[in-house]
Amino acid sequence: MFRKVGKGLLVLPGSPSTLLVPTENGYYVIDPGSKANRVMEIQKAGKVRGVLLTHMHSDHVLAADGLPSEEGVYAPFLEACGVESEKLRRAMIFGGSAPEGLVYHVRAVPVKVDRTFRLPFKVEGVEAVPLPGHTYGQVGFLTESGVLYAADSFFGDKLLENAVIPYYMDYQLALETLKFLRENARSYRKIIPSHGPIVEGKRAEELLDLNLEALERVKDLVMNSLDRPRSAESITYKILRDKGRDPTPSSIILSTVTVKSVLSYLYQEGKVDVKLSEEGLLWWWA
Repeated sequence: MFRKVGKGLLVLPGSPSTLLVPTENGYYVIDPGSKANRVMEIQKAGKVRGVLLTHMHSDHVLAADGLPSEEGVYAPFLEACGVESEKLRRAMIFGGSAPEGLVYHVRAVPVKVDRTFRLPFKVEGVEAVPLPGHTYGQVGFLTESGVLYAADSFFGDKLLENAVIPYYMDYQLALETLKFLRENARSYRKIIPSHGPIVEGKRAEELLDLNLEALERVKDLVMNSLDRPRSAESITYKILRDKGRDPTPSSIILSTVTVKSVLSYLYQEGKVDVKLSEEGLLWWWA
């Protein structure tokens, strides 16, 4: 069921939530999602003018494959190849050709991109905002009425608690994006994260603070896991187990992306070093 968020804007709640921005010639649909019935739900709102994607991940793009629109699918330049190639999407997470079904929790399908864009970019009533970190080319979309669709730049408190290690390809960029959003939170009328509650004002600042704390906590968890030299996968496994989670191949693959990014950040800061062994690359105090 749609939720109105002002001036004709409609949100279709879910994980991810979808934002529909009205124009005289139909709606721009931001991140249609992955569920099979999503296309029919979106079409109930009216004609679709175009589909705007924030980044390449399957849970955000799958429904775009079957959603008719006049202008087709828009995607950021750095994300477009990943949208069109599900194999590339998996490989970027796995580190090479990934077995089908091992990485993603939803099926990965290729989605044709009709229009790629670089920043600055604006279509009628919607402006792209750079929000890298979760992926390198991720953007959010800001409406003329001041509503920001923030994609996966931050997450709801329940997801943060359940995930232990939120997914970010670049830890430092994620920090910078979160700090930017925190500093500017009150300039947006509402902020819509893909996976979390719609927030504004003080509540937006509080949720962004929680996300900043979560990233700082992940960094501390990585540092504290170095009771001996460990591989990135071993660090991830230890963190998840210590937090009472039952690791799976998928959770290790996904969470290790963030852990490697944290290790890269710490290495650049001179706080950890790496050495070779029969077990691969091992990380240890610098």
